Amino acid sequence: MAMRVLVCFKVVPDLDQLPPGGWEIEGLRVETGFVKTMLNPYDESALELALRLAESAPGCVKLTALTVGGREAEGYLKTLYALKFDRAVRLESHADLRFSPESVAAAICTFARNNPPDVIIMGRQSGVGDNAATPLLAAEMLGWPCITQVTELKFHGEDWLEVGSMVDGGFLRQLARPPFVAAVGNAPHAYLRVPTLKERLASRDKEVEVLAAAKEPAGCTLEGLAAIDRRRAGIKIDGTSPQEKARKLYEEYLRRWLAEL
Repeated sequence: MAMRVLVCFKVVPDLDQLPPGGWEIEGLRVETGFVKTMLNPYDESALELALRLAESAPGCVKLTALTVGGREAEGYLKTLYALKFDRAVRLESHADLRFSPESVAAAICTFARNNPPDVIIMGRQSGVGDNAATPLLAAEMLGWPCITQVTELKFHGEDWLEVGSMVDGGFLRQLARPPFVAAVGNAPHAYLRVPTLKERLASRDKEVEVLAAAKEPAGCTLEGLAAIDRRRAGIKIDGTSPQEKARKLYEEYLRRWLAEL
């Protein structure tokens, strides 16, 4: 039986396209509606990793792509159809999910329970929210192990996968038996391949599946935005000359500290 692989991804604004002075706050968010979108880089690596896994064992992998969000993801889902993904699914949600990894993970897990995969692959984090918690929360909700910083996935026999991941001080290879969640880090194949015109034409009649995202309470609600105070703590010593400043430094601060040594 083919291994069922669910790959989750997020579409994010390409903030490098914002011009200087274009960072305008509107409704507790930076207005990015006019900015070109892109695949979240870690998720892009996850999608390519899944395609390479499927290519290594033709006919042995069923690929499903899943995203949570609005219609801005539909073009990417159609591209994944052209790249031979078997299903392309969008969970419809117009909620502000930037700081709610619990809600995103819950939506993914509800879909996974209704469409059980053997392995879930997703990027370790996204720049939107930047929490790096979604894969860990999804694994916890499903009761599955989670392998982080994954950079390689290979078949090892029929029921096992060889997983390569970055760890402190080196690189780890381990055998893992599904089910598990793979959180992809800095994989060497970082970019998703581009489908040919022939591949696009062959998949043009396939429709993206649109389902309602599970409604779960948000983990937190954004109440406001404020600049981070990056000033360093310190004391300003006034004086008319360097000699006077040095004397004050010694008498008022250093002498007491030296006496305690």
